[in-house]
Amino acid sequence: MLTSSVFDIQERYNRGERNFSKAQLRRIDLRKAQLRGINLEGADLSYADLRDADLTGANLSRCYFNEANLTGANLTGANLTGAYFIKAYLIGANCHKVIAKEANFTGSFLSKANFTQADLTGAILSGAYLSSGVFRDAKYDGTTRLDRGLNPESLGMKKVSILTPEGGVKVTLGEVIIYFEAIAAIVSKYLGNTITAKYFEETRPEVEWLHNFSMDKKGKVHFPGSLTAPATALQLKWFEKWTDAFIKKCSLVIQDLPAIVEEKKLTVEHLVKRTIA
Repeated sequence: MLTSSVFDIQERYNRGERNFSKAQLRRIDLRKAQLRGINLEGADLSYADLRDADLTGANLSRCYFNEANLTGANLTGANLTGAYFIKAYLIGANCHKVIAKEANFTGSFLSKANFTQADLTGAILSGAYLSSGVFRDAKYDGTTRLDRGLNPESLGMKKVSILTPEGGVKVTLGEVIIYFEAIAAIVSKYLGNTITAKYFEETRPEVEWLHNFSMDKKGKVHFPGSLTAPATALQLKWFEKWTDAFIKKCSLVIQDLPAIVEEKKLTVEHLVKRTIA
């Protein structure tokens, strides 16, 4: 395993080396380093100084940047999938078009950082400092975690679905119903079964097939067809739209409902990710 004490990254990089995966680089000083396209997958750069470093197009997936300083760093197009930036400094960093799926930014400082067109699906942004950060057209989904009360659309972010017609996701209608019933059970504790069933009906998308589903006074969802049949990607998108509308309407009264649903992982995205994991 490579360590910072036995080699100079910049020197080796300049000689053409690019693969430094799983390197142990805690507390390394890489200020203003020119490391475009470097592969640091799985490396530990906790407490590292990367101020103004150029990491354009770098593979930084599953890296550890806990409490690292990336102020002013250029991460344009970098792969940050599953990386940890806990209490890291990315003030003024250029994160344009980064792929930050399931990256953890808990407690990080993202003020004045540029995350335009970034992929933040599944990322954890709760507890992060986002003041003056730019998130225009950044993608998020139902598994992206943000602070309670923060509307991602107010930051210019765009919600996407992980569901695609070619996805081949094998989720049964019965599993989808269980998730919907679990959300309804939370709502009924506050609003009662009658209002819950009423909101269930009122938020149903105008799709003929969805009229096969009904909710009784006990919050149970009924469907006349097979519950073991796999749902198609299109059907899952319909349910995703329905549950989103249901949660939004109920949250007018139960303000913490979106956070409760996310904490209990009751979204369609979580169901799909659990199935394909």
